[in-house]
Amino acid sequence: MFKRSKVILSLLLFCILVLVALIGGYYIFQSAKDGQTEKSIKVMLVEFATGSPISDMKIEIKDSQTNEVIMEKTADANGEVIIQGLVPGNKYLFAPSSIFDDGTGSAAGVAQVVQIEDSTNYVVLETYNVRDHKGANVPIIMQNPMFPHGCEITSLTSVLRFFGERVTKESMERNYLIKEGFKRTNNEWIGPDPAKKYAGNPADIHDGMYAFAPVIEQTAKDYIRKTKTKLKVENMTGASKQQVLDKVKRGIPVITWVTLDLSKPMMKDGWKIKGTEETIRMYRNLHVVVVTGNQKGKVIVMDPLKGYVAYDEDKFFKSFKEMNSQAIVLEK
Repeated sequence: MFKRSKVILSLLLFCILVLVALIGGYYIFQSAKDGQTEKSIKVMLVEFATGSPISDMKIEIKDSQTNEVIMEKTADANGEVIIQGLVPGNKYLFAPSSIFDDGTGSAAGVAQVVQIEDSTNYVVLETYNVRDHKGANVPIIMQNPMFPHGCEITSLTSVLRFFGERVTKESMERNYLIKEGFKRTNNEWIGPDPAKKYAGNPADIHDGMYAFAPVIEQTAKDYIRKTKTKLKVENMTGASKQQVLDKVKRGIPVITWVTLDLSKPMMKDGWKIKGTEETIRMYRNLHVVVVTGNQKGKVIVMDPLKGYVAYDEDKFFKSFKEMNSQAIVLEK
């Protein structure tokens, strides 16, 4: 009886030890897993030539395999960002918002692929501090998420803010942007002439289209008239590359019509202009940015989708010309 009790006790003790081991193993595994997802890494943004920290610059972190955006962060006053949630063993692409990109996405030496290891505690990301360029330091205003198709009004708002106007893209769209929606009649879409009104709703990802330079010219004039602001508007459509750069060199930002990533203009069936029999083709990749400066063969722009970006001059102005050299300037 005593021997049997001893065996039962031994088995019970063994079971307890196994259970403790399993719980402990689970705890260790879970801790290791948590340790992966909660690992903190310091990213330091510095300027190529000087090594000086760059403050307030956004960086985008993507999974290098899927190209999925994992997160976006903004550097503090010391040019530092604390990142959490990157898994050791995985590779990530670190890209600053202010990169010198030629439109191909292959800006060597700027975007950096990093494999995260257990020993990875910091990443130094070198880039160009394009905000130090000689030109107009236009404030960065992003069109998303409010206006997925509102690059025109966002760019105008940024320029107005540059001149000290206390406006928002929302108030500019609501109170000054001339716009008209679409109607479906006899199996045809009827809409406005984009040279006279913004076509659709810039806040609607499905219904928003675009507007050409005369609409933004008139929007700016209406704002200036109603607020009695001491600014004047010039429609520079048809301007040459040199004429645009001459304005920029004087510290005057230029609102320009190009395409997304300077790609070739893409067209599709559009709509019939209201009150006419004219049916127009529509752009699928129209975009509006603010040219703020240039240096070393690069055009520096405030892109309402990306922030500050710099493009090859020739490629930028090729896209500008393909979009009919549309440009708007505000001056005091």
